[in-house]
Amino acid sequence: MATPTSPRIAVIIAAAGSGERLGGDIPKPWRLLNGQSLVERAWRSFCPASLHVERIVLAVDAGYLPAALEFASTSLVPLHAVAGGATRTASVRNALREIPDSIEIIAVHDAARPFWPVEIWDNLINTALRIGGSVPAVAVSDTLKRVQGSSLETVDRAGLWAVQTPQVFRADLLRRAHEAGQREGIDATDDAELVRRIGSATEVVPSTAANFKITTAADWALAEQLAGLGEAPMPMRIGFGYDAHRLGGPGPLMLGGVRFADSGGLIGHSDGDALLHALCDALLGAAALRDIGHHFPPDDPRLKGCDSRELVRETVRLLRDAGFAPAQADATVLAERPRLAPHITAMCTTIAADLGIDPGCVSVKATTTEGMGFVGRGEGIAAQVVATILPIRQGAPQ
Repeated sequence: MATPTSPRIAVIIAAAGSGERLGGDIPKPWRLLNGQSLVERAWRSFCPASLHVERIVLAVDAGYLPAALEFASTSLVPLHAVAGGATRTASVRNALREIPDSIEIIAVHDAARPFWPVEIWDNLINTALRIGGSVPAVAVSDTLKRVQGSSLETVDRAGLWAVQTPQVFRADLLRRAHEAGQREGIDATDDAELVRRIGSATEVVPSTAANFKITTAADWALAEQLAGLGEAPMPMRIGFGYDAHRLGGPGPLMLGGVRFADSGGLIGHSDGDALLHALCDALLGAAALRDIGHHFPPDDPRLKGCDSRELVRETVRLLRDAGFAPAQADATVLAERPRLAPHITAMCTTIAADLGIDPGCVSVKATTTEGMGFVGRGEGIAAQVVATILPIRQGAPQ
């Protein structure tokens, strides 16, 4: 990609439009595409260090300024936000005021183009350095007709290109173009037109048709399809939990949220359900949220004799607060008695209900220790659980 001698680059993202042709209850730049707003997708696409961008300015609807400013704390590149104007040209002009004079190259991008090809970035930058400006574009391949009533006149498509963004210019050139446009009262549909009007050159850099602008409901449907195909799998996290309790409590004996007997229970501050306690530890560990004793201290009088299913449900709440959701659990119970086989289905169903997942994603197995150790001597029961969790995508159902 770019070399250490790359010019100082800033990016303006135009995201103040309402998107009336698309419809919906919120402005187009703030609609979620696979769990992420278009405006967030846009600025994040310029954050890779290989692009050498040192400042990003978002031009957004004034009512969304607080939301845009919240992005600044998570951006890898210094991020600023300004209120957009009544037109796209006015929005870009407002953003230009936030870019210091030391910047040499300015790129202007539409938030409504979520699939711009990053691989042409160097070509765009180098072309702008060489002649003043560059624009990504695709040659028109369809037959074009000029419609006048019922008359269809074929238009020669030779030399016709469909122009996209990001459009890239030398900073001084773009500033002069906007100043001239403001003096003359020109409201251009893109920045390349303003640059053309002051007599400066702009060159086309071949792009791809995938860099389309989302305008209509059909465009949105296509974008959802493309975003789904290109979305990387969510990173799975895995946790392990272990717990053991002595037998000999007054009862009842509880395992996996299922009642086995009215007496001979496990000794514990709660109901002693070793399986559910190991499950909680596995889930908490996967999310790096410490352990069950930290969240549910054994000396807390409120937990005396409590149903361990309440601990599981509270653990799930803690996960969701941290941005995760349970995905799967695999448990092994070590016990000489009681016989677990008749109760496996009930335990899986109960655990799945508390985790909010399908019973097919829960496995409970049982084994003995062949007479060895405290389990083999019938002194207690132990449980091991491996659990997986997934991040919750922003805006996704929870």
